[in-house]
Amino acid sequence: MSFIDPREVAEIKSRLSLEDIVGRYVQLKTVGGRLMGPCPFHQETRASFSVTPDQGFYYCFGCQASGDIIEFFKNINGLDFNEAVTQLAAEAGVKLTRQRSASGPVSRGRVSVCREVNSWSNSFFGQHLQGSEGGKARRYLEKRKISEETARAFALGWSPDGWNNLKSFLESKGFSPEDGVEAGVLSQNERGRIYDRFRSRLIFPIIALSGAVVAFGGRVVGDGEPKYLNSSESPLYTKGEHLYGLYQARTHIIRSSRVLLTEGYLDVMALHQYGFENSCGVLGTSLTRAQVKRMSGLAREVVLIFDGDGPGQNAALKSAEMILQAGLSCRVLILPEGEDAHSRLIARGRQGLEGLLQKTSEGLDFCLKMLSTNKSPGEIMKWVENFITYFKDLSWRSYYIPRVAHALGLTEKELREKFTPSVQKSPGDRKVWSQQGRGAEQRDRELLTFAVCFPEDRVRLQNKNMGLVLASQWARQFWEKLRLMQEDDLSSLSAHESAFFVQSKMQRPQLEKEKRQILAQIEEFIDRSMARISTKNLKTALSRAQQNQDHDEVRRILKLLQKSF
Repeated sequence: MSFIDPREVAEIKSRLSLEDIVGRYVQLKTVGGRLMGPCPFHQETRASFSVTPDQGFYYCFGCQASGDIIEFFKNINGLDFNEAVTQLAAEAGVKLTRQRSASGPVSRGRVSVCREVNSWSNSFFGQHLQGSEGGKARRYLEKRKISEETARAFALGWSPDGWNNLKSFLESKGFSPEDGVEAGVLSQNERGRIYDRFRSRLIFPIIALSGAVVAFGGRVVGDGEPKYLNSSESPLYTKGEHLYGLYQARTHIIRSSRVLLTEGYLDVMALHQYGFENSCGVLGTSLTRAQVKRMSGLAREVVLIFDGDGPGQNAALKSAEMILQAGLSCRVLILPEGEDAHSRLIARGRQGLEGLLQKTSEGLDFCLKMLSTNKSPGEIMKWVENFITYFKDLSWRSYYIPRVAHALGLTEKELREKFTPSVQKSPGDRKVWSQQGRGAEQRDRELLTFAVCFPEDRVRLQNKNMGLVLASQWARQFWEKLRLMQEDDLSSLSAHESAFFVQSKMQRPQLEKEKRQILAQIEEFIDRSMARISTKNLKTALSRAQQNQDHDEVRRILKLLQKSF
């Protein structure tokens, strides 16, 4: 994993407008001095999404989504932090020069070389699809009813037969064979020979949300094994992270807040061709949590369109479970056996699929029906346990337990007793609530809210040992991150911490009016608390000295205690 200098992140924020970036996805209006609009991160029509440009943060009063310009761009486009920063840096004209990894410096040059190799390879494949050698692939696409317009939209290509065509082309552009191997478009055997990875295959470029080609999929046209072949992993491409067609579908998914997810390359293209342009596909493997996370930044609902055979139904079960656990809505369409999305659309047109989409099953209902039909009681209970305990938030468990119990004929009370104690009775929670009470928790929040709003006073509070008077573990952990934070960089914060940070920041205008008085009260509280801590420690030491019959130490501690009163 690579990291980016916070100073460069701050430079990006200073050059770009949060209002402009958010405005690309949300219709904002001025309401009471704030910019408000419908939240793009959950389904609604009312204006609960607030943008405060002068402070550089957004916050949703409905779903509590919050953050800065980097966080918004990351989540709305389904990117990770580094991808979001890289794209925004390019837009802002900021050169990222200080990337590094946990194990040492990262060579950004290798990433750039792989990106250039893939770009040139994409051009090479595209030219050959249009040339005489690509006739076989064009006839195949025509036979499968994929239009030329759709083929262009997905930048399809053709890899000619032969072992060194792409290798020679890349060498003519100044790249070494080793560059091609690292990018995943060339292969190297045990004897060290390097050759074209894709030969006589229809090529499907895999495009990241940034618009960069990160890998390729190749399909044999006619006889040959394997039927499908993907690029090997590279600095640009990790198996299980990307979704086919997500780049082309992105704006349509954002607009509808809904994504149709299927399995094959041709299925995705056919869906787009017939007007279902909010569609993408899993890349030859089971759906992964990384892929679900990418979709969650764009949509609130995922509709699974899977084949009706056994493997398709099992894949739908696992996929629906992950999607629900990510907090997304899910619906499932299992196609009639022997059909896939492509064949259904070709045979019956758009209306033929729309009719089925109107009869989809809700995701949890589908999972529970599949379990009841195909699994033993032991397997069912194991699934229920894994599904429920995945949710760390008690409110999510409370939401799903009644539904699971009702569908499977289980006792809701027993399920609640089985799955809620571990959340309600953790050691940390017992200490905070029973010994300190809610007052201590609220006081922690007030202290940290002040520290968030006034970063110029954090060193002063640290010198006062504020971290020692915080009662709860989450507050102490948050304070450690906060005091090390540079330029309000939220990348080190969890989703909960980020939401708290933004909510606190919004209180600055009110707190600023009485900042001096509040700071004095905080310092007085810290001093009193430190005195109590010191007295408590001295009494503990006194008890220990008395037990050890260390009379000199007893006299010394008694003198210190007298001074503290």
